[in-house]
Amino acid sequence: MTRQQLFAAFFFAVLLFLLYQFYLILEVFLTPLTWAALLALVFYPLQAWLAKRLRNRVGFAAFILTTFVIAVVILPMILIGSLLLTEAAAAFETAQRVLQDGSAAAWLEQVRISVLGALWNYLPVRLRDMDLPEIALSASNAGSGVLVAQATGLVKNTFLFLLNFLLTTIALFFFLRDGERMTRFVKSVIPMEPKNRDHILETLSGTLSAVVQGTLATASAQGFLAGIGYWVAGVPFAVLLGVATALTSLLPGGAPLIWVPVALYVGFSGSWFWATLLFLWGAFGVGTIDNVIRPLVIGGRTQIPTVLLFFGILGGLRVYGVPGVFIAPVVIAILVAFVRIYREQYAKT
Repeated sequence: MTRQQLFAAFFFAVLLFLLYQFYLILEVFLTPLTWAALLALVFYPLQAWLAKRLRNRVGFAAFILTTFVIAVVILPMILIGSLLLTEAAAAFETAQRVLQDGSAAAWLEQVRISVLGALWNYLPVRLRDMDLPEIALSASNAGSGVLVAQATGLVKNTFLFLLNFLLTTIALFFFLRDGERMTRFVKSVIPMEPKNRDHILETLSGTLSAVVQGTLATASAQGFLAGIGYWVAGVPFAVLLGVATALTSLLPGGAPLIWVPVALYVGFSGSWFWATLLFLWGAFGVGTIDNVIRPLVIGGRTQIPTVLLFFGILGGLRVYGVPGVFIAPVVIAILVAFVRIYREQYAKT
């Protein structure tokens, strides 16, 4: 090994060690940093427009926009979360009362003697002999215990929650203010041809922006429209069910997992008119939003095949949790970009 090779090996060994230590230092802050980065990416076009309007006063524009995000995005989410917790507790209490007083058994019997309930007779004997009310009661008790534990944990960790909130807003301000400078620095240290480097970074920015904007817009729109439908139809706990619809909307085609059972519940509760309207609203109102926004914003801008996007989001949820909904499509898009570069530069014969 030559002297130059030895120095290079030592340099890169130390660099990798320092990068690993840097990761360990920031590991505990990854959650607020991730959410701040996602919010900064969503609102960065507005930051650039605002800074231009303020005669390139980037810091002042970042401060105004950070305050705006806190007031319009973060605080409403906290209020909705509080209302959601209250409705969830009431829903579990109602479910337990209905299951214990025998109302659920009577309702299930009505389902079984209906036209749709005739399908019950075709199920295996083991399934037909199950005590569904008892199973539902056990599930309700378990869910109630989880909810109480989460609520207790939330109270105990109020300081941690407020700290993460503060760190997210601080990071958001600096990401908005210094985002352009950070991008230039990243470009300067990537050891790639300028054309390929710019293509990778554009793919990263475009994909992440499209996924965040498209996913959040789709989920918010579907949750809001579904919640309006539940409220108009007189479904109890409309806010809880609307939020549940929004959460399942993070997955492609996930919203029917909520509104279809709700419509069936309304029908078997004695109002097939409202059940039919909920079916139509879910299929042509809630469903149309998903079929318009998601492919237009995500698929059209990322050029990721729908099947890869679907399974990528599922895998991302398993590996990264909720942020995986946004991270997985980015990984897939960058992988596709690298494959294209390989095919153009290294696979030519």
